[in-house]
Amino acid sequence: MQVARWPSFVFRGFGIANLIFACLGLRLLAWSLLALREKAIGNTSEHPYFLSVFWTMTSIDIVLLTLLIIGGIRLLQLGAVGVVVCNLVFVAEIIYFAVLNFAFPVSRSIVAAFGPGMMALGPQLICGYPLVALVFLNLARRRHQTLIAVAHHTPV
Repeated sequence: MQVARWPSFVFRGFGIANLIFACLGLRLLAWSLLALREKAIGNTSEHPYFLSVFWTMTSIDIVLLTLLIIGGIRLLQLGAVGVVVCNLVFVAEIIYFAVLNFAFPVSRSIVAAFGPGMMALGPQLICGYPLVALVFLNLARRRHQTLIAVAHHTPV
């Protein structure tokens, strides 16, 4: 009997993609911090809370990127925990993005900080990576669990 290996390929593929997106996000975040250091961005009379919003968004980005790295490593190890961590990260990213979009009318500082503050997660959100990864990782996890159950003759 041929055992399907595609769940392992999916786990490892998304594990590698997680690490690539995390590295890219950290690189873009470094550019934002460099712009801040060079005083290219900051508080203005129009955006008095820019720096507070920017540092809040940057902190959230760092936490999400760290969890993305952890999830990517666990996926490369073919650990089921990797899928759980990635599910949490991707759902959190989608909610975070939605909340920020709904907050636009409330604060001009959020609007101003959105670009530099979302640099770390921007590439993922632009290509829809969180949604794609959620679908494929959960399909692969379900198939992987089915294969394990069949191998051990236990009900799913």
